[in-house]
Amino acid sequence: MTTIALPVRLAHLALAAIAALPLGAAADNVVEPGGWEMKAVITARENPSTPPKTLTESTTKVCLSKAFLAKDPYLTPGIDRDKMEKKGAKCSISDPKRSENTASWKMKCVMADGNSVDMQINNTVAPRKMKSEIRQLVHKGGQDLEMQIIMNSTYIGECTKDMMAL
Repeated sequence: MTTIALPVRLAHLALAAIAALPLGAAADNVVEPGGWEMKAVITARENPSTPPKTLTESTTKVCLSKAFLAKDPYLTPGIDRDKMEKKGAKCSISDPKRSENTASWKMKCVMADGNSVDMQINNTVAPRKMKSEIRQLVHKGGQDLEMQIIMNSTYIGECTKDMMAL
């Protein structure tokens, strides 16, 4: 099957969406403002009986400002939908759950090209650690591809000029 290229593009869209996903908590003071290192691993498999293959591994350093954390509510499902919709997708969110330091929800999107993706998002935050797990089922041309994105983020101190500012 040669459907890996499109799901990689979808994964990059999803990765862009989650780059800012489990952020925030100025009201709760759950997440420390400052520099964060976000390590993401994207895996995929075309058949449930085959082991997943790693598609990409990446590390990004971002600066989470107090202002950003104050305006972006902690663990917000809408941030994913908004970012996907800016890319031409039409998305819906269901089954939102939230506790003091965890949140989860489901999101279904129909992409601009007609392909679709069903996602289950689970996030956990602490003052200096964050974890996002996104399981996706990508539907393209009658075929399915199962993907997983795991992002582990660690507080690394003060922001520096080389960090992407959020």
